[in-house]
Amino acid sequence: MTPAPAGPPAPGTLSAALLTTAHLPSGYVRTVLENDPPTRSNRPECVNMLNALESYRSTSPGAVEARATFAQSKSGPFLQEVLRWLPGPGARGELQQAANVLSGCGEFGLGWNDGMTGTEAVVAHGPAGIGDASWHATVTVTAETFTVQETLVLVVVDKTLVVLSEAGSPAAPSRSRTLGLARAAAARVP
Repeated sequence: MTPAPAGPPAPGTLSAALLTTAHLPSGYVRTVLENDPPTRSNRPECVNMLNALESYRSTSPGAVEARATFAQSKSGPFLQEVLRWLPGPGARGELQQAANVLSGCGEFGLGWNDGMTGTEAVVAHGPAGIGDASWHATVTVTAETFTVQETLVLVVVDKTLVVLSEAGSPAAPSRSRTLGLARAAAARVP
């Protein structure tokens, strides 16, 4: 008799798998960041994909999600982790779609609700060699009053998409450090 396919994890199971301060470089504390993603762009597919990965909850039917945000100070660096369980081939499909869209973004214009404008540049680095499938990029936002750079890492482990980003101003912590944290996050996926 074939065992029934496993259903979605309970939200608490995913939450328990999130990184904790014990897994992070010294000085990180759990925090809540104001979520004010850009709302306008001359490349809406690019800003919409980044917002869908990092800022907004999944709208996919059956998705289960957990997230955590950490900071070393009010000015950063910052780390965000999203664990998103998706039914069927959803996690792999979401990673592939994100990689396809973001790899073609280059530099594009941005705008926020408060009228501020700037640019965002995505430099794709390709597979990261983590989990069942992975992809990573450097994302740099330059606005009128700030520059923020992040390393964005996407990892599929079974049916879970791990979205991990580490950002700093004006530059992100080293890419190798963020990739190491993504490996640690992937290893904790139930």
